Amino acid sequence: MVASHNDFQLRTLRHDYSDARAEARSCRSAAALFDFSFMRRTLVRGSGAQALVQTLTPRPIADLLPGRIRYALRLDAAGTVLSDITIWRLDAETFEVFAGTADAWLHLQASAVSAISVYDLTEETAIFAVQGPLSLRALARLVSTAALSALPYFAHAQLSMGGIACRIGRLGYTGERGFEIILPRRARETMWELLAEQARPAGFAAADILRIEAGFPLFANEFIFPVLPAELGLARFAAAPGCGAAPSRRTFPIRLTCFQANCDCEPILWQPSQDAAFPPPAGSILVTSACRSIVSGEILGLGYACDGLGASHLIDPSGQFRGIREVRTPFYDPEKRQPRGGWDSDLFPAAASSFT
Repeated sequence: MVASHNDFQLRTLRHDYSDARAEARSCRSAAALFDFSFMRRTLVRGSGAQALVQTLTPRPIADLLPGRIRYALRLDAAGTVLSDITIWRLDAETFEVFAGTADAWLHLQASAVSAISVYDLTEETAIFAVQGPLSLRALARLVSTAALSALPYFAHAQLSMGGIACRIGRLGYTGERGFEIILPRRARETMWELLAEQARPAGFAAADILRIEAGFPLFANEFIFPVLPAELGLARFAAAPGCGAAPSRRTFPIRLTCFQANCDCEPILWQPSQDAAFPPPAGSILVTSACRSIVSGEILGLGYACDGLGASHLIDPSGQFRGIREVRTPFYDPEKRQPRGGWDSDLFPAAASSFT
């Protein structure tokens, strides 16, 4: 099933640039360029900015240093996940919040007091991502590689790229080493042309393949069901260090799992039905994402598994996916080394692996 861009609220995203699988392979083996300008960018500034941003998530941000980024989950009153966000701290009283939906912005706007300024910068902003083992090399002609190579994972810096003032963060949605580049929307076309000479343009179909292989949830897929952070395997992003996960209210425990399977269709930007039974019946799986993996060539997916009957294999009640076999995550990198690694002096990543 092909997803609707209205469902995703991703009107600025392009499906592909002629070959989604080749675009995904380029990201795994070299570098790819994505346009994520659909994301909401909110600036929060003032003496109470930290306290206001903290109301977005139970994950503490008091120890978030200027120049660093924190991933966090937003929860409702029942403790189920609403959305995920990244929080970028600029200085003691200034934060930026990035999200795939508008709910964080709406909450901040409604909760702000007179001493705090809240600005929606979305329409003024372009957000590009250069991802892949050669992403640093791809940017070498446009920006100081000394500054970028020293940038820690989940950190950001204000730099000039191609003569354009940008904020560059070291993080990404593919599981590969890479960068997100925040720039003025008026410079969007100029910057895209500069970057497209160095990294292959890739659309959201390729991004979807890559994030499924990395085991990452998508707000329009995994978060449409009332799940707890622990059921996503993300409890650490919704609680203070050392706090236990919220107790499950399920008759049978569920968990987000990665699987390989057989399927009669060719899943591209696959989405689950919002009417699907949740939680899934015991011994079954509610498939939330699916693609054809560029690593294995097989159908790969994410879904909520219910193991209440101790089944040796999981069943998809919809009948679309058969022969389901669970696999480790991230599927493309089970040792979880890729995004955190550094770069050698020749701009190649340390201990890089190659996919062709």
